[in-house]
Amino acid sequence: MDIEHRVRTLALAGAALCATGIAAEADELAALTAELNALESRIIELEAAQDEESTHEPSVVPSRTPSAITLQRGTGAASNWTVDRAGDWLPSSRGLTIAVTPTADLPTPVHEVTVSGYVKGDFIYDFRQDLGDYFDYSQIFDDRYDRKHVRLHARQTRFRIQSKSDTAIGQIRTLIEGDFYSGGSFGGVDFRMRHAWGEWDITPNWTFGAGQTWRNFMSLITGITTVDFNGPVGLLGTTRVGQLRLTYRNGPQTFAVAVEDSSGENEWIYARGRNDDMPDVSGRWQYDSPGGHQFLISAAGRRFVTERQLGAFRSDDALGWVVQGAATINLADLATFSTSVIYGDGVGNYILGNGPAYWVDPTTGKMSTISALGLFAGVGIPVTDTTSVNIGWGMARPDRGDIKHAAILGAPANHLNREVMSIHGNIIWNPVNELRLGWEIIYAEREYYDAADTGRVRRGDNIRGQFGAWFFF
Repeated sequence: MDIEHRVRTLALAGAALCATGIAAEADELAALTAELNALESRIIELEAAQDEESTHEPSVVPSRTPSAITLQRGTGAASNWTVDRAGDWLPSSRGLTIAVTPTADLPTPVHEVTVSGYVKGDFIYDFRQDLGDYFDYSQIFDDRYDRKHVRLHARQTRFRIQSKSDTAIGQIRTLIEGDFYSGGSFGGVDFRMRHAWGEWDITPNWTFGAGQTWRNFMSLITGITTVDFNGPVGLLGTTRVGQLRLTYRNGPQTFAVAVEDSSGENEWIYARGRNDDMPDVSGRWQYDSPGGHQFLISAAGRRFVTERQLGAFRSDDALGWVVQGAATINLADLATFSTSVIYGDGVGNYILGNGPAYWVDPTTGKMSTISALGLFAGVGIPVTDTTSVNIGWGMARPDRGDIKHAAILGAPANHLNREVMSIHGNIIWNPVNELRLGWEIIYAEREYYDAADTGRVRRGDNIRGQFGAWFFF
């Protein structure tokens, strides 16, 4: 206000002076000069008063009142925290992000909401048995006839909403995601919740999370891209559960502990009188090394209880546990090798293709846990910038002695797997960010105890050809 205003004032004075004429009277000039001096003195007084007032004001907090709402293509920063499982990623260039930007005092967006997802159409041809809209290993039976079957569906179509908010107590993030796989492989097309998850960065290293998302035990680094929704056996079975989680991150290391829903193990027929009186407790450590290598160790503990007053023959309980080791190795950027081992007692649905976590002797009411082993190995080979070849093998093998005892005592045959093995091979083509196409062949075989035939071992297999098309929005 000082220099610029004074220049304008003097300019006005010059104009006024010219208007009076060179021949103006000396007294008129003196009066005009006095008026200008008074005006300049008043300006100086006002500036001094403004400076005095500002020194006594409290520190000004930058306003968070939105001054701009912008739309941008892509998932933006809101999705940076979301970790999809291996081979299940969404292109970061797709989606639509709404960013709320505050005033010029704080130009960084303080709130972002991203909408993304895809439409997926599948064409399926089963050469021997109809296994549903995804490859359902529990539906493979000893069938002497080849029952070829065609399926076309769009149930994997997915919708996701994410948000990220910078607040005075740390960043807060949310994720809501769903698809149409309600009721399993032979279910309906009702929209179902996959993720409903919130996270709060308590400190730069510690994060609290609550809701439903990937099991903390799960290895997100293990697996391959598949056209089939289910994927290979030997990996984690039930993948998303309700939980509370605390995560610590420090450079390349991540450590997380969680208490989780017991994950539907009471759905087994062995669970008459079952009472879920304790959550599963899990811990996970992951290390991301230079060069693209990743390593993971996880463990979980469980407790199973039957109570007489709930319909059990007698009250009993048992403890279960499960551990996992996993690694993903970058082979000089020529291929990515992924492998994992899961083993435990009372494992149940922690392994895809496994059977129940325990069985109960109907004559004594005694509960016995069932140990199981899950193995996986896969490789992804980028052939070109837009094309990749993926091959994955998996096996799930519960303890055969425990399963046989349960089979003889009359448990349902389709739950009593003796061994399940699968092989996936596919070609994935991403010509543009909006489109992905995949061609896949799946072979799987299942050995199981036939409860209807005093525990006789039976074997079935199936071959599936599948084409899938993802349209990302």
